[in-house]
Amino acid sequence: MLDFDLNEPFIEEENNDDEPFIGQTFETQEEAFVFYNKYAKHHGFVVRKDRSDTRHGKTIRRDFYCHCGGKKPLKVVDFSKPQRNKESSKCDCKAHMRITLKKCFGIFPEEWHVTKYSKQHNHVMLPPEAMRFLPSNRNINLEDEKKILLFKEAGLSVRQIIRVLELEKNVGHSELPFIQKDVRNLFGRVKRLLGANDSKSLLEYMKFANEENNKFQYAYTDDEKRR
Repeated sequence: MLDFDLNEPFIEEENNDDEPFIGQTFETQEEAFVFYNKYAKHHGFVVRKDRSDTRHGKTIRRDFYCHCGGKKPLKVVDFSKPQRNKESSKCDCKAHMRITLKKCFGIFPEEWHVTKYSKQHNHVMLPPEAMRFLPSNRNINLEDEKKILLFKEAGLSVRQIIRVLELEKNVGHSELPFIQKDVRNLFGRVKRLLGANDSKSLLEYMKFANEENNKFQYAYTDDEKRR
């Protein structure tokens, strides 16, 4: 159970080296989104893409909001169906960053400029231990995917795979950048992409991953040829 007081007001740390500012420039929308995401990760909230302005088929403005932005939707209860207890996180938080595409002089003919920015949150920020487990902050890199699939082929359970990787990386329990659910999702994705035959699917997936990224290396033995 997380140990933090929901009634405590949020006091932001004084280290603002990575904080957005009006006039800040980016080459692409994605670069701006990655930057704001990184800032959010260190300050206890999640970023979502919001409104955009498009002219002549070209996006010229984009808003990125805190995940608590927007009003809580009205919930229509149908008592004939099982009810989920998931509460909406939206509380009309106004924290956001707006970027606008502008012409400029220099190497790049156009740049994305930060034209609006607010860091005023009206809710409690998530502690670091909670941030790590949010879906947007969990990731299995390609090298770990390879190891996970090989461990599965060797017959290890999901729990055993997690433990082996923790030992290999010399990290404590629950300190990997992904959880058991992400490993199971990986297995499901591979199965959907490549069919139901587990051994063949894993091999084909590894071949595909190697073609996409030559840093991904794999090895296997063919039991039929050894007989």
